[in-house]
Amino acid sequence: MRSALDNGPQVILLGRLSIDGETLHKALQKVCRVKWIARKSGYRIDSVRLPLPLFREFFRLLATCLSAPRAKRPIVIVRSVGLDVFPAFAVRRVTGCKVMLYAVGSDVLGVKKLAQAFFLRWATRNADVVLCGNGKIKAEVRKLGATVTRVLPTPFVPFELDTGRKREIDVVTVGSLTGAGRQSLLIEASAYLDPSVKIVIIGEGPQRQYLTTLSRRHGQNQVSFLGDLPPSRVYHALHNSSLYVRCSPYEGAASSVLEAACCGLPIIDVDGDLDPELTEMYGLRPIVPKDRNAISLANAIQNALENYSNLLTDVSKNREAIESYSRSWPSVAMAALFS
Repeated sequence: MRSALDNGPQVILLGRLSIDGETLHKALQKVCRVKWIARKSGYRIDSVRLPLPLFREFFRLLATCLSAPRAKRPIVIVRSVGLDVFPAFAVRRVTGCKVMLYAVGSDVLGVKKLAQAFFLRWATRNADVVLCGNGKIKAEVRKLGATVTRVLPTPFVPFELDTGRKREIDVVTVGSLTGAGRQSLLIEASAYLDPSVKIVIIGEGPQRQYLTTLSRRHGQNQVSFLGDLPPSRVYHALHNSSLYVRCSPYEGAASSVLEAACCGLPIIDVDGDLDPELTEMYGLRPIVPKDRNAISLANAIQNALENYSNLLTDVSKNREAIESYSRSWPSVAMAALFS
């Protein structure tokens, strides 16, 4: 496919150096000629030196755009709607290149601060195209005023499972610990589970202290907070778990869900609002609790742990769905970027 695009549009990926960014970069390389202008850390808005990295990014982006013929100006993709839009829009003004924003979830969903909402409205309305990780993100972006939106799910590369799984963890969840998350519901559900059930929460955020206190209040079970972990340790935790509970509705990329499915874990979707997305977009078969309360979630968890053998068919089909999704992603990306 790439040979057919040797003379086609080039893509410049703009954003922070991260695992998800690296995955997107590698996936785009299968579709087109792509250059990643990455920065190592986030921007500190309270820093007086903020303009300096933005100017550096502007000049790097400008030089790359001008190196291409005028008739073949590259498409600039800003991964995650943030301050990178400023150099991208500035370069568009000079070169006429097309700017696409890639809304991945937590950057546009659950925004409460007025200034941030104003910025998102301005950025999405001024982008040529807003790429959205799923339909829920697309609906939110349309509310912000974006006129051209396309769904481009997160790329994912299936991995081979190691042998010798220990199943040291009964329940694992991965996601930012924010007020938008449902980790508190999982902790409340622990009070209705067998005391031997071990729950591990991976992620960091402003709700860490509150959730820790809540776990002590309900904590006849073993609830452990591991904070932010490098990808290798997240994989180790998933690989040695029995069940994955999705608690972060605003993690639109859902990469942890895909990793859990790849590791052969049954998936419980706490909210159930992304059940159609997971089913239609990725082909997954999540378990959705009957009601959105702690008792119903506890029942779903206990039933999955006690009847794991009955879930093996869905677990196997989830793995197959991830592999199929990975193979089809380049064609989906082609349509989203170049149609």
